[in-house]
Amino acid sequence: MSEQHDYDGIRYREEQRSPAVFRVLFVVLVLWGAAFIGYYLFSGWSSQAEAEADRTAREARKKGAAASPDNKAAQGKQLYAANCAACHGETAKGSVGPDLTAAAYKYGKSKTEISRSIGEGRPGGMPGFGSQLDKEQIEALAEYLLSLK
Repeated sequence: MSEQHDYDGIRYREEQRSPAVFRVLFVVLVLWGAAFIGYYLFSGWSSQAEAEADRTAREARKKGAAASPDNKAAQGKQLYAANCAACHGETAKGSVGPDLTAAAYKYGKSKTEISRSIGEGRPGGMPGFGSQLDKEQIEALAEYLLSLK
């Protein structure tokens, strides 16, 4: 018997079975997927629980950091190293950004004006960090900058 059939002038081939490797691979992937979904559903893991644990830890850090002035100064120094040192230099003497140990700043040297500069940014290359840092962190950073001489 021929493997080809002719209907309405169109030739069709009989279907051949796929190679055994592909059939085995398909079965293995289906079983793996079922096991993965089963583990996710019955293990008790939840991204909501993980997010809640992260949120409580972050709130505990905020409360602890706001408790004492020493912690606030240390927090300001850490925030400077993480967010500001790349442009203003490790010693705040200026690099790409201006010198932060100068006697006067272009936009004012009060805590409020420094906090505004950090939060909103300034034209000419200073990005705003208001979306990355909360109000307490910005204030800690401003106090640290005011302590620099």
